[in-house]
Amino acid sequence: MAADRIARCHAAAVLTAKAVARITAWLGQLSVCALAGLLGMPASMAQPVPGPFDISRIETVSKRPSVAVKSVQTTHAWHDGTAIRMLSLDPTLEAHFAAGVLPQERVLRPAGSTGRDAAAQVSPVLRDESGRPRSLPGGVVVVLKTPMDETGARALISQAGAIPLHALSDRLWLVQGPVGLGSLRLANQLQAAGLFESAQPNWWMPRTLK
Repeated sequence: MAADRIARCHAAAVLTAKAVARITAWLGQLSVCALAGLLGMPASMAQPVPGPFDISRIETVSKRPSVAVKSVQTTHAWHDGTAIRMLSLDPTLEAHFAAGVLPQERVLRPAGSTGRDAAAQVSPVLRDESGRPRSLPGGVVVVLKTPMDETGARALISQAGAIPLHALSDRLWLVQGPVGLGSLRLANQLQAAGLFESAQPNWWMPRTLK
């Protein structure tokens, strides 16, 4: 009895599987429009069934090309003898140093107001710890470790990779340097060389009215 029941169940399962296969094959032969008709849908609503999935047809959103942003250094340091002083950039001002001496009130200008033709004569304005503005008209002041004659002093400055201009005293010399931050960098390089007692930019600062 048990064997007969198992045989009948197996036969029924085989018939069911065959029926499902036939229905699936029949449905696969129907067009989209025919299926829409069987389901009571208007033919206009029937859309073609897409073929096999093709990843190459996917539209991708490309990333925007990265734009290099020029970074602006806003803090700087200089050597005041053996002490290191910090400076901050004032983005609202610039200092213009044309040939010759400008009147005091004409040196400081709003940032960006100077044309490109005079860019080599423009320096950023820096503020020290007290907030006082100062700028770089060009040149570096070096202090010799000992008094030295002109020949020896010039040779020492040239050894450090700088160009001597003229003596300010028996130990002070003015060294050639560009307008702007180039003079600050040169002063720090000469300080690091260890050949001088000190080296600092030839600072310009507005006069304080008493």
